[in-house]
Amino acid sequence: MLAGLSLDPLYRVVGWLLAFFYSVPPHNLGIAIILLTVAVMLVQFPLIAKQTRSMIQMQRVQPEIKKIQQQYKDDRAKQNEELLKFYQENKINPIAGCLPILVTLPIGIAVFRTFREGIQNHLPKTGPFKALYTDICTVHGKYFPDTKGCTAALKTYQKGETPDVFRFLGMNLNWSAREVQTQLAGEYLHWVPYFLLIALVVLTGWYQVKQTQARQTRQGGAAPNTQMQMVTRIMPIFFGLITYGLNAATTLYFLVSNCWRIGQQHFVLNKMYEESAAGKAAASDAKTAKVDAPPDDDNGDAKPAPNRPSPNARRNKKKRKR
Repeated sequence: MLAGLSLDPLYRVVGWLLAFFYSVPPHNLGIAIILLTVAVMLVQFPLIAKQTRSMIQMQRVQPEIKKIQQQYKDDRAKQNEELLKFYQENKINPIAGCLPILVTLPIGIAVFRTFREGIQNHLPKTGPFKALYTDICTVHGKYFPDTKGCTAALKTYQKGETPDVFRFLGMNLNWSAREVQTQLAGEYLHWVPYFLLIALVVLTGWYQVKQTQARQTRQGGAAPNTQMQMVTRIMPIFFGLITYGLNAATTLYFLVSNCWRIGQQHFVLNKMYEESAAGKAAASDAKTAKVDAPPDDDNGDAKPAPNRPSPNARRNKKKRKR
């Protein structure tokens, strides 16, 4: 589906935002990438929140869904009919949790490709936010107004040479951890920031998965099986191997994204689960109170409690009889 979808408008939006954030002092590309990542996460948050609410709603009705599936396990058509009826009665859209992915996925792809294919390809060349393109495409004192000429000129930098615009925390944001070993062969100390960045991506990815599993367990969900636990251990490492060949700008984007999701899950999404659990407990208490209430008489009025004398009144009555 996404293969035939042109993401050029999204590339231009990402490039424009990056140029905008770079135009703000201190005019640093690394800080601009961090601010861009935060902006992207903020745009996606309402969709993520909607997806989470839908997921909570589906988890709440899972026992009823399993009963229907078990009851009509031999009749698939009847099972689907009853499930559809159940969803309609409870106002549940079972695919609502998947719809936000169709929006957030192209955004993530656009950001990823903007960094991977060369930032200069999607930046504004004129106007108030042209500074980033100008700084990138001024090579050895010569400005290249066309993108192809700029891309070719960037390849003329000598081995190990880093333009000022790409410098951030001791790294060249246009180099990957694999490339820095060629560009700065034998200079092991200069490799450290690149591998540290990858290690932080792996660590935050692992913590994010563990955080999700812990939340599901607190909500009464089943603990992940052995195979799932193995996948959660391998995936962050596998992702780290992928970032080994990606430039530092892309890896920085992934790191900031992971940190944002960890904070989002801790401070916001967990709040939704707590509110859901509180609502469920309140509904259970109300149901219990209704069961314990005194029965109504035939006229629909509650029967009053019998007027029994207190123990002191009974003793005083016995004394008067004596």
